[in-house]
Amino acid sequence: MKRITIGMYSIIGLIALMLGSCAISKNQVEALAKCDYSVESLDDVRLAGRSVAGFTDGGGVNLSSLPGLALAMLSQDLPLEAKVNMKVSNPTPQRTAMNSFKYLIELQGKPLFEGTVNENLNLNSGESAVVPLTFKANIFGAAKEKGLENLLNEIFTKEGEGFLVLKIKPSMKIGGSNIYYPGYITVDRNLAKSIGKLVK
Repeated sequence: MKRITIGMYSIIGLIALMLGSCAISKNQVEALAKCDYSVESLDDVRLAGRSVAGFTDGGGVNLSSLPGLALAMLSQDLPLEAKVNMKVSNPTPQRTAMNSFKYLIELQGKPLFEGTVNENLNLNSGESAVVPLTFKANIFGAAKEKGLENLLNEIFTKEGEGFLVLKIKPSMKIGGSNIYYPGYITVDRNLAKSIGKLVK
């Protein structure tokens, strides 16, 4: 029978440590999906550099309230921008730590904006925090495809589910590296609803 040397014990211990670390890392990453994510509010929503407050007139968008739209369309640069205040809550009995977030805003199922924010969160059970996510995206292509007025009505008044969607990919720092949750977690399938509250 072969004797197990000290070197072999070291190798076995190292393998056990690595397997244990993998299990811990997997559990920590899976914990990210157990948190609750929601849109707390939107601030400073702007279209073509102008605030969209009072942009609707009851029945639909009032294009005359934003005189810069015609110039924006001519220059093929129609930026939609805002700050999305995302609320993160930990309903689990364990403490959850998060590092940076990748976030994605989709327009009709197509990527409109992708960004990353570095925000270290340490949430005990029952705690929550608000993470600001800013975006600025050129919606000229969509306006050209759907028609400017139709697109703006979709964004600002119809509040169609699945039209403007916010997704995130949170991460944890493990061993000096950011380990991201596999795939994106859908936070809000009706981001236009939050925008619509600001323009009326």
